[in-house]
Amino acid sequence: MITSAQKAGPLPRVPSLRASVFVPILQHIAENGGDVESLLKENGLSAARVDDSYAAVSLQSYLNFFEDAASFLADPMLGARIGMRIRPADLGPIGMLVLQSGSARSGLDRFCRFTNALQNSTGTSLVPGDDCLILTYNIFGKGLMGSRQDSEFSLACLCRLLQLAISPDWRPLEVHFDHAPLGDAGALSRLFRAPVLFGQSCSRLILKPDAIDRVLRPEDSDLIALIERHVASLVMTDHESMTLSDKVRSLVSLYLGQRPMTLDVIAAELGMTRRSLQRRLSDEGTSLRELTQAHRLRIAETYLSESSLSMTEVAAALNYADGTVFWRAYRDWTGRAPTKQR
Repeated sequence: MITSAQKAGPLPRVPSLRASVFVPILQHIAENGGDVESLLKENGLSAARVDDSYAAVSLQSYLNFFEDAASFLADPMLGARIGMRIRPADLGPIGMLVLQSGSARSGLDRFCRFTNALQNSTGTSLVPGDDCLILTYNIFGKGLMGSRQDSEFSLACLCRLLQLAISPDWRPLEVHFDHAPLGDAGALSRLFRAPVLFGQSCSRLILKPDAIDRVLRPEDSDLIALIERHVASLVMTDHESMTLSDKVRSLVSLYLGQRPMTLDVIAAELGMTRRSLQRRLSDEGTSLRELTQAHRLRIAETYLSESSLSMTEVAAALNYADGTVFWRAYRDWTGRAPTKQR
């Protein structure tokens, strides 16, 4: 008999994720009196589909399902709660790969490298900051909406994996989300056991390097190689099918507010010269400035229409010096004042 794992391959090119991610979510909903079948059906999903852990599921349907489940259960912290109880097996071979790694850093590096085996249209990155490490998570697929629960779930999952790898007492230095608070923000801080900041340019964990770099166990190189070979078979290998604009857009979404959005910085990330990057973006009818502005506008309109963040807080999230500079930029983009959008 051919198993699901044997017939599994890379995710399709449309925004999607593995059905295994649904397992702890569906279990929690059922345990708390939720009508799982109705919620799935309302979002174009079926129990048979999500029962196959390697099956591909629409990423937007998953995001909608998660938001609907939180509303149904009247639990704004649903994603974070479930994430903090995740088992490595719920994340498939990637979860097991993290725990088999000799240090948290090597585990996170592997998680970032193989994220698209579990969920595409998504970027994770571990980058150095000032006396810290920054672990970013971002969905960058065009038109995808409603990722609050997924963002909190995903960062909670990563925290849980790090606690299992390092120590139950481990905690991040800070937790950042790119959305506004919903419900009791203090309760979310208590769950993460760290300060939680909202209205940031990207969802991220701020980590203390010493615990992440500490050697935790000797690695079984044969087992690691076996798992990596399997995970690699689930990753789309022809990354060149992505346009350069798509690649730059994903870097902007990951690094805005953390690193300067300059041609030199982005070109270095892509292994290109500044001039080549500029020329190839021009060939695709765009520029780094336009892609950065488009990302800022998307975030700004979300904040202005859905949140109670002040103009100063919105400006800071978008890496502007103050609210006045942001106000002028927004008016230049749209021809109207940001107060009209609010």
